[in-house]
Amino acid sequence: MPAFLKIGQVFLLAMIKYFYAPIYGIAIGMQFWPVFFSLISGGTLAFLIYYHVSDILMLYGAYMGPVVSKVLPASWRMANVRRRTRRLTKRRNRKKFTRRNKIVIKFRRNYGMWGIILLTPVLISLPVGAFLLRKYYHETKMALPLMLISIVVEGFILCVIYWNLANI
Repeated sequence: MPAFLKIGQVFLLAMIKYFYAPIYGIAIGMQFWPVFFSLISGGTLAFLIYYHVSDILMLYGAYMGPVVSKVLPASWRMANVRRRTRRLTKRRNRKKFTRRNKIVIKFRRNYGMWGIILLTPVLISLPVGAFLLRKYYHETKMALPLMLISIVVEGFILCVIYWNLANI
């Protein structure tokens, strides 16, 4: 298989599954530096796309949602009203603080933006991390550059670990 196809495969896999892309690159016989550069370029491009698309989706939900609901047929609007009332009654009757909510709140208070930045490439997926960073920490000017630096550093660490494990 030509080298550019291997690089393209690792690049596209890094856009979707960042954590597994170096394993695949090493498994198909690529060298360290092509795996590293295709992983980094795929991860950063995917994060930037997800970050800006989540911005567009949040703006769409805030401003275009009411406009779209007026255009829908009456039967769809009535079904939406029924779903909304059913959801509202469930929300009123549920427990306020579950164990999961407490863990999420504690994590956000203790780690905040740094937790999202450090865990996104490895544990949280790139689309979820981009959405969380955009939603909660968009005002912070350093959030986006720090996330890109985190993608590069953690990509290098992943490539080194996988490369050493493969060459044992």
